[in-house]
Amino acid sequence: MSAPAAASAPRPRARDGYQLFLDALPLLCLGVLTGLLCWMYSHVFAGEICGDDNSYHYAEVAFLADSLGHGDFDLWNPAANGGFPSGYYYQLVPAAIPGVMGAIFGNVLFWFQLTVFLSMVLVPAATYRGLRVMGAEPWPALGGALAVCFILSGSKWGAGAEGTFWVGLYTQGIAMVAYPLALGYGWRWMTHGKGAAPAVAWGLFVGLCHPVAGIAVGLSLFVGLAVSMTEQRERAVPLRYLWPAVRLPALGFLLFIGSASGWLQILIDYEAFGGFPHRVEGEAGPGFEGFQAWLRTGFFLDHERWPPRVLTALMVPALVLSLFFFLQRQARHLAAMWLAALLFAYVIGMGRLLRTGDDDLFPAVRVLGPLQFTLAMVIGASCVAGAVAGVRGLERLRLGWIGQAAIAFLIGIVVIVLVPSAAGQHHDRIRVAEDYPRIHRRELDELLPAIRAATPGRIQNRGNTTDEAPGVENHWFMILPYVYAGRSQLVVYGAAALQSSPNFYFLHSTPSVKRAAWIYDAPLILTNHQRGPTIGGDVVVSTEHFEVREVPSPGLVSAVQVMGEIEGKNRKQRRDAVITWQKSEQPMNDQVLVYPGSGAAGPPPDGDVLEVKRGRSRLSARVLARAPTTYLFRESWHPRWHATVDGKPARIRRVTPDFMAIDVEPGEHLIGLRFERPWWQWSLWLLAPLAALAGWLFERWLRRRLAHSGYDGGTA
Repeated sequence: MSAPAAASAPRPRARDGYQLFLDALPLLCLGVLTGLLCWMYSHVFAGEICGDDNSYHYAEVAFLADSLGHGDFDLWNPAANGGFPSGYYYQLVPAAIPGVMGAIFGNVLFWFQLTVFLSMVLVPAATYRGLRVMGAEPWPALGGALAVCFILSGSKWGAGAEGTFWVGLYTQGIAMVAYPLALGYGWRWMTHGKGAAPAVAWGLFVGLCHPVAGIAVGLSLFVGLAVSMTEQRERAVPLRYLWPAVRLPALGFLLFIGSASGWLQILIDYEAFGGFPHRVEGEAGPGFEGFQAWLRTGFFLDHERWPPRVLTALMVPALVLSLFFFLQRQARHLAAMWLAALLFAYVIGMGRLLRTGDDDLFPAVRVLGPLQFTLAMVIGASCVAGAVAGVRGLERLRLGWIGQAAIAFLIGIVVIVLVPSAAGQHHDRIRVAEDYPRIHRRELDELLPAIRAATPGRIQNRGNTTDEAPGVENHWFMILPYVYAGRSQLVVYGAAALQSSPNFYFLHSTPSVKRAAWIYDAPLILTNHQRGPTIGGDVVVSTEHFEVREVPSPGLVSAVQVMGEIEGKNRKQRRDAVITWQKSEQPMNDQVLVYPGSGAAGPPPDGDVLEVKRGRSRLSARVLARAPTTYLFRESWHPRWHATVDGKPARIRRVTPDFMAIDVEPGEHLIGLRFERPWWQWSLWLLAPLAALAGWLFERWLRRRLAHSGYDGGTA
């Protein structure tokens, strides 16, 4: 009797081990998927990454690493567009992550590359976790993670590899990797009253990395409120269904307060905020007709992929399955995501009509990334959830294994069609500077020593689009001289420089070479041999394809005459008046206009500049005035600049295009300018962790109050 019992004992253990393996299999697959992404994006470590704005973000990371390493926390960034306060308004978090590491360990490029790399390869783990928190089972969560990894749209504003390596949406990439977590924890808090602190923390992280992504999280939860209320199990207490409507506003309030570092400074110092005066090509969005074409062709999920467009083909089956689960009172988070996707699609369709005043602060096409993520998550999760339900239902049938095999076969076909081709497409999308031989990246290294040693002033890139040297005006040649030689660029057309410098409006249509050199202190011109002779000036250094020339410039500081006040009743009219001034002969004759409130006209200048120094967030000039004279500093005006003359506080005048000027009396003087952030501006960043703490305390208080009343508030 005992022998057979002993012989049969191992069978349950073997069965238990097999079951444990099955339970762990989704996580094992998730690990394999993450490993595949590591291969797909490994090429980012080969050099300076492709994507126009990526070069600028790399420059900002290098600037932060240098400033933090030298104890400068005021962070005035002279990299481009006349200078601007780095991270003053938002997007400081994505730059600070590698910037802090670069300040501590050096090798800034590696930390920037690593941050881009992690923003790609952590997507499946974050998506899996986000869906699990929302209530998805392991296999559907894995399906959503798989789908999100292989989005490949035909729009440069998209998520994943397209946006990051086409146009350089570095901050969006970091925000979107946390988007599923913010969505998942926000859903759990709203629906079940659990996890307020992580809901606030992840929501703030997304919003402070990319404001539009943060808005998308809020919109997703708002449109899912009705679904969240229906997910509550029926109880004897009728008010149970109202609890999500209480918890969601509480979350929104904490997110609003916690993100004050990203919006309050804009309101207070809006005059110095560059805004979005010009939409980039395609940023207005496709409109409703164009979006319908996107939908029919799969443009924003599977564009130009071969074999066929898998995610687009699965959209209708996924919608049907989600509706089925909703009616069965299962996986209602899927219905909420469909509602969010519908809202995002509507916003994109309305994009051309949503211009907000003079500064386009909400380019609607930027919700394309959240739309793609939401759709991919719900398509992958719905289809796999349907497959799991089918497998379980077939277990009751005698020949159910045939149907189960058919389901497994179909899933295998989808994976085989989707993953290898899409992985190859993503891998091929990653490019670095040296992958483009025609830009002659190595020649830039030959030019850098001379660029570093040349006459102080900004550098401007001027090329000829029809010649054989296209490297002159690409983003690497424009911004890398600042990273490696400390030479500020005249104009950068994207990233935070676009949003932060008040001079961008006037630089968007860049003046002619010599006019720009004189107005903006940009004496150096990086050009090619075909264009160089037409520019004139002196050749500083030359290589096989490129040359650096120098043209006359008055320097960073010079004496000017104030001719009067800018005409215009509002921001737009004053900007247009400055453009008119910029095209006139006044700037070439050292004649400027003042902004309202910056004083009146003054006498002709009579003075010299003896010495000019630039420090971190500091400028100084030793001048000799033979009569009352106004000295112009060709650096962007900002209300947080403070001036002294011989150590005593002095008034800063705001002059055209948007620079600073100081009046001095006859004699030799030392003019000092320092950019200082008030203590309260850095203190605003403390509101983010305090908001998460407040969420945790509020949840605990609410649970105690409800427990005391004998009611759990719908948390079960």
